[in-house]
Amino acid sequence: MFEKKSRATVLALGALLMLSACGSRHMRDAAEPVAMTRPAENKATLVIMRPSMAEAAIQSSVFDITTGQSEFIGIVSAGRKLAYEAPAGKRRLMVIGESADFLDADFTAGHTYFARVSPRLGTWKSRFALEPVPASSPNLKDDLRTTAWVENTPASHDWARTHMRSVDAKKAKYLPGWQAGSERKPFIAPESGRKTGL
Repeated sequence: MFEKKSRATVLALGALLMLSACGSRHMRDAAEPVAMTRPAENKATLVIMRPSMAEAAIQSSVFDITTGQSEFIGIVSAGRKLAYEAPAGKRRLMVIGESADFLDADFTAGHTYFARVSPRLGTWKSRFALEPVPASSPNLKDDLRTTAWVENTPASHDWARTHMRSVDAKKAKYLPGWQAGSERKPFIAPESGRKTGL
């Protein structure tokens, strides 16, 4: 009986790792995005970085859930970063791993903001947190230097559509508790960014 349970556990973990690896293959390497120097009108640029190599086998997918719908931003692997052109104003972001975690922001048009995906040990696979990184942070330069740009592909959007039911189930499970929690919520304040291009 124990041997059967152990084998089932190994198979389940293997399936999770394969799913995560599939997600990473859907992104592609990219040059620095245009949004880093010339964001669209009434947009801000959010750079989402994952400098830590911890739990590198597991991918983290990021969504904008401001409207109530889960709008796919991208898949962030260890050692990678991506740029998201976000509408100015208040936004709510979500990162998915074994669970879901959230980050609120208030963006000023024409400014660049930064957030870090930080892995946490989970039960079956990694959990992730989204952390605001002020433009004045002494660690920001190293985080940017040690991560490489990636961008979405048609395949990454297909991956997101295929897994949207699971994504929305995790949002429904974890968002109420996050909203009701008494601890201080992570927040990207308007003044924590910098003028784009600087």
